[in-house]
Amino acid sequence: MKSNTYKEYIAPIVVLVCICLVASALLGVVYGISKPIIDVNSQKAADEARATVLADADAFTPYEGELVESAPGSVYATEAYIANNKAGVVVTVQSKSFGGALTEMVGINANGEITGVVVTDHADTPGLGTKDFEPKYLDQYKGLTEMKSTSVKEDGQIQFISGASVSGSAVHYGVYCALDQFAKMGGVQ
Repeated sequence: MKSNTYKEYIAPIVVLVCICLVASALLGVVYGISKPIIDVNSQKAADEARATVLADADAFTPYEGELVESAPGSVYATEAYIANNKAGVVVTVQSKSFGGALTEMVGINANGEITGVVVTDHADTPGLGTKDFEPKYLDQYKGLTEMKSTSVKEDGQIQFISGASVSGSAVHYGVYCALDQFAKMGGVQ
């Protein structure tokens, strides 16, 4: 029996390449349609989180200056927004946690007091570690104007949760970094 190389080898490859090209083109079209919608929804969620941690603010303007890195590569400010009515600042911080990157927003009023902390993204295992992300735990930071230590265990101002020290430390490092960013900005200007 004669082998037909084209039918056995080349035709299936051509068909698979065509399928891949069509699928890639369709994915590109879907991405192009959904990306603006995702961006709008992400911005809306971020604005709502900012309003949650700094309730006295009317609207926000991005801070254009230098952002701090408390621990290069593992704890750093990703953005800061100043309230248009000068009620305070909201700093978004990323720190290294048990499951990877942890993102939180910290509201600081014009007097330098923390008005709220909210974890906006994390990859920690649900359960024990994520107890550090609950409002009951995060509310301990409200009213503080400084951190005595970068370590939640050594700071003494926060009642940390035993067994969840990596997650709690990530939150604490982030708050410390946010206060550092506020200080480097010279407060609300």
